[in-house]
Amino acid sequence: MGWLLWTLETLLAVAGAWALSAALLRERSTLERWMAALLFGAASILTCVQGLGLSGQLGRVQLAVAGLVLHGAMLAVAVLRVGGAELLARLRADLGAPVRLLRDIHRRQELAAWALLPAACALVLSCVVAWYYPNWAWDVVWYHVPKTNYAVQTGSITWVDTSVWYVNGYPELTELLSVWNVLLPRHTRLDDLSQIPFGLLGALAVAALCRRASASPALAASLGAMWLTLPAVFLQLHTSHADVVAGALFITAFYFLTERDWSPVARTLTLLALGLYAGTKVTGLFHLALLSPLLLVRGVLVLRRAKGARWRTLGQAGLAVLLLLWLGAPTYVENAARTGNPFWPARMRVLGRELAGPIGAEEIAGPPAFFGAPGAFARMVDNWSAREGMYWPDVRERAFGWLFPYLLLPVLLWVSASALFSRERWFRLSLPLLAGLAVLVPAAWWGRFTLGLPAAGLVAFAVLHRQVGTRYLQAPLSALAAFLCVASFAKASVGYRVLPTLGPRATPDVRDEDRLRLQIGWLWPLEAMRQREQELRPGDVVAYDSATSFLGEYWTDDLRNRVEYVNHEGNDGVYLDKLRALRPRWVSVRRESPAEHLLRARSHAFERLFDCPLSSAVMYRVTRADW
Repeated sequence: MGWLLWTLETLLAVAGAWALSAALLRERSTLERWMAALLFGAASILTCVQGLGLSGQLGRVQLAVAGLVLHGAMLAVAVLRVGGAELLARLRADLGAPVRLLRDIHRRQELAAWALLPAACALVLSCVVAWYYPNWAWDVVWYHVPKTNYAVQTGSITWVDTSVWYVNGYPELTELLSVWNVLLPRHTRLDDLSQIPFGLLGALAVAALCRRASASPALAASLGAMWLTLPAVFLQLHTSHADVVAGALFITAFYFLTERDWSPVARTLTLLALGLYAGTKVTGLFHLALLSPLLLVRGVLVLRRAKGARWRTLGQAGLAVLLLLWLGAPTYVENAARTGNPFWPARMRVLGRELAGPIGAEEIAGPPAFFGAPGAFARMVDNWSAREGMYWPDVRERAFGWLFPYLLLPVLLWVSASALFSRERWFRLSLPLLAGLAVLVPAAWWGRFTLGLPAAGLVAFAVLHRQVGTRYLQAPLSALAAFLCVASFAKASVGYRVLPTLGPRATPDVRDEDRLRLQIGWLWPLEAMRQREQELRPGDVVAYDSATSFLGEYWTDDLRNRVEYVNHEGNDGVYLDKLRALRPRWVSVRRESPAEHLLRARSHAFERLFDCPLSSAVMYRVTRADW
């Protein structure tokens, strides 16, 4: 029943988002309408989860009702605005877009279109991995998954008592979208699905920028697909790392912000994308601050042109700003209210004021923004062309494969250098601006943090492709890009590490998840995972202390148990009283700590189960209630 509920609610969300985009962007291109639909869908689902979570009413029935009302209203507004007949006509046209694209590829004999194959493969593989495997990436099991699980457990998205700081302080768009995929079916099987739509959004945004550069539909789609097949993108699609979400939203916001006329629709979508971006990662707030002068200047120019309609324009802008704040501000507001530091847990100095936090900002992200450490720029450049890329457990070196350093970077430099001599100088100058903004973030050497950089290179390639003007030069360029794209995808595919078995298994008793756990050293061992699923009943409590690292492993697959933080602060009696109040089924404590000594002294009631991997935590089973 849960899967049926999730399917119906998600289909309604898709229908409502698409219909609203079709109604509001009737005169826009198919690419822009699809981009808007993805933004509307993400914003509406976030609104449901966040609204209920902030009020402490986040439950399965409440979420289903909220989704039904909001997405039904979006669909109704679209029908009332343009009529059902026009929506159906637009739907038929949109469903025919892939066929029209294939015809254009065939007519133009576009060799770059070979990139569509690995892009499609990446999307399909990511969906398969998300279905068969738990969310296993390092940071994800550490704090991304616990964010989602705590929201489901508590019915709230406010702070919880925990030793994992990032669970409370970090922006959480990706994790809240995962709540939709977990709470409705009441299972974590799809908790790592939330980035996949944003991979598509990023590809669409790159394609739209290429169309603005006068690329053909075939070439634009191919270059968008190349962004999707970058190692830093396709190897993260099936996780909830949030970097693909952030990169896609940044590129999308930049696309709408740099529209020539900056229409009301473009203004709203710019702020919508920036709000979602700020709610995804702190770099979203960083880029919002950097772009604010441009936003202000463009806003003033729009207001000056709006003679006779300035109050209406101001009203539209005000509503868009409120939307941005609703989507992006809640985490920062709560952090500031609780600690005085909106960027908690990062300790940093801003405008001469020291913002307190348990960990230095440089310890989280590495070199500060604006290459604020010796050798930071050189390290970033070196990592683009490292001899061997690090693709597992996450993407670090050579995050853009061979495509960016050996083709897109030289093209981007050429197009940027020649921009002043071009009639379209402002558009061409926007490309180094996009690239520059992308790499000013902290730890820019980490390619998955700078996904706007290769996007600028792909658009520059579209400019050069048109500039050469002759088919005899365009064809080799397209072929080279396709070769580097496909070769990079093949080389980096080792980062999948373990793939599900489709067909008969060599060893029938060994499940796909068993093979995964044998490979991933920070996940619980097979026997521990099986004990968790077999022993823990609905409502059972698993207690943990500050020794815990990979907190996502403490919940069952269907989240039927509760996970609670109980730390020994020096008083044996207080610690034991807290445990007794919770009546835990399992207790995780630091090895050789006072807490473990207490459990050992009560060996008649506590049985040691296993050591938690890559941490100093030890798990005990409570065997008696009268301890």
